[in-house]
Amino acid sequence: MRMKGGQYLTFKLQNLSYGVGIENVREINRMSEIAAVPEAPDFVAGVMNLRGKVITVVDLRKRLHMPVAEVTKETCIIVVESEIGHVGVIVDSVQAVIHLQEAQIDDSPISEDEYSFVKSIGKMDDHLVMLIDIFRCLSKRDMLGMDSAAAA
Repeated sequence: MRMKGGQYLTFKLQNLSYGVGIENVREINRMSEIAAVPEAPDFVAGVMNLRGKVITVVDLRKRLHMPVAEVTKETCIIVVESEIGHVGVIVDSVQAVIHLQEAQIDDSPISEDEYSFVKSIGKMDDHLVMLIDIFRCLSKRDMLGMDSAAAA
């Protein structure tokens, strides 16, 4: 999937900058109570009540095979649209919305692995931003059983 120029919401995970297309972001929330879901994949933190709607919450650190971090006042849940609907994604902190021109995006994937979620690298003046394919990261195949668990 070719990443195009546009706006990206950037966030931190383990002192690295990541970005997701702003068109997939619905809202940003402070960390709140999450109820565990038995038998869910290990990267699923649980479910939360978002204004009367139950949504699944994914620990993005676990999803990207990073060590778990303590929750701080900077920890946020980014609610994104995925192929299974709205999903909350836990990140260490939200940075900013940035605009990247196509010339600032290197489409060379880090890995050809089908599980590689970083699809491109955004080049800013002072740092790099790993651009995530949120649909691959939160694919229906990988989230199997999640919808039924959230409905229980």
